[in-house]
Amino acid sequence: MQLLSRRHFLQSAPLAGALPSRGRSPNLVFIIPDQHSGLCLGHAGHPFVRTPRLDALAQQGVSFTHAYTAGIICVPSRSSLDTGLHVHTHGARTNGVSMRAGLPSIFSVLGKHGYLAPKSHSGTGGNGKKYQQWTESLGYGRFASSIIGPKDKARLIPTPYRFEVGRAGVAREHSVDAFAIQNAIRFLEENRDRPFGLWIKLHGAHDPFVVPAPFDTMYRPSELPMPPYRQGEYDSKPARQKRTWQAQGADKLSDNQIRLILAHYLGMISFTDDLVGQFLDKLTALGLDGNTVVVYTADHGDTMGCHRMFTKGFAFYEPSARIPLIIRAPNDLRRAARVDALVSGVDVLPTLLELMGLPPVRGVHGRSLVSLWRGTEIKSHDRVFAGQDYEGLDRLVMLRTPQWKFTRYDEGGQELYDLEKDPDELRNLIDEPKYTAVAAKLSRDLEAWDYAYPHAELQITPEMEQADPQGVQRIRQAFAAWRKKTSARVID
Repeated sequence: MQLLSRRHFLQSAPLAGALPSRGRSPNLVFIIPDQHSGLCLGHAGHPFVRTPRLDALAQQGVSFTHAYTAGIICVPSRSSLDTGLHVHTHGARTNGVSMRAGLPSIFSVLGKHGYLAPKSHSGTGGNGKKYQQWTESLGYGRFASSIIGPKDKARLIPTPYRFEVGRAGVAREHSVDAFAIQNAIRFLEENRDRPFGLWIKLHGAHDPFVVPAPFDTMYRPSELPMPPYRQGEYDSKPARQKRTWQAQGADKLSDNQIRLILAHYLGMISFTDDLVGQFLDKLTALGLDGNTVVVYTADHGDTMGCHRMFTKGFAFYEPSARIPLIIRAPNDLRRAARVDALVSGVDVLPTLLELMGLPPVRGVHGRSLVSLWRGTEIKSHDRVFAGQDYEGLDRLVMLRTPQWKFTRYDEGGQELYDLEKDPDELRNLIDEPKYTAVAAKLSRDLEAWDYAYPHAELQITPEMEQADPQGVQRIRQAFAAWRKKTSARVID
């Protein structure tokens, strides 16, 4: 009989049955690409996208198939993942605004417990000076952006859409995300013998929809079906949606152009999958699998051409509100587990702390999902909430139950969808008398949630004041008016 070395045993052993190395706390690897829709995964049932490495990761752990962002754009959503708090409590209501100072977060908790845990939203290696210096040393010219690369080497395809579409002007191994993975691998090699927490922030499938070859041609637009849309549907939706649709030039896109953008979005997902696979291979090669919790999630999703729109931030449609949440852990939890309960980004912090044997953080809004993973959960997760932007002005808030989705816009407008009968959210039922009682009940529940947790005082930066003093004044006035007419608590 051939004997396996310890390293080969760790590489081949079933991860869900492995135990952490004796006397050492488990490490954490937190991989978070931007704008990866939770619907866009092979194991989640997407009919076209190829994500073999993420599908394999889910087979080694658990996939929460109905995980929802707590916000709908980058910084607010990531801050909720970090802190376990809803957006209006941690205070980072929009991009460019920091959350309240001093809040415990995943990586600050790890640091207090002796972990090496560097963390910033700019990611491992980032996309700043170090990346620019590296690409310059490789002979690349001036970059249009860290995603597009040199414009003369890129192959951009003209469309009426606001965001560029096409092939990046850098090789796949020289992209900003490849640079982030290289830095993450270097971190593993240098710190494999001490407890660590590693945050890997990737650009992922975020607009512009530009990706290195060969991923720009991996999917043929002509073979993709048109995403769901109903002619004239924006006439029965809140005004913000139609305004955004027109402002981004999406109302001028042809069917072929929508398929073209979608093909590039899928290519970006597959590129992310490939890079994550490279990192996981290194984690295995270093013998760290048996003592590392790996989580793959995203801040938010993308509309993926549904409603003839892409990106996010203007509505809580399923493709943009759903996020992937895959966790692999070195313990006795079920392998290839699939949990269909409704869960939220605010549940990630308490879940990871329990998996790592660390004490819980008091006052968080989420709850650990470990019992759902084990299959011992008694009380069902039967609803999730989310919110975004400034109270009284441009905020939108959402309540999702297994059957219903209710969304309210502070500027005016509401949505109600029966997701059992209308999973594509094409028919807004809010003005139909038959559903008045349902809407009223969900509205009361949403309002109760809104007031159950304190709202952070406004975080206004000097940069915001300087860039748009009139806009800041409108934010302050709207917040003051909202605060005056509600009973919501406001905290510093």
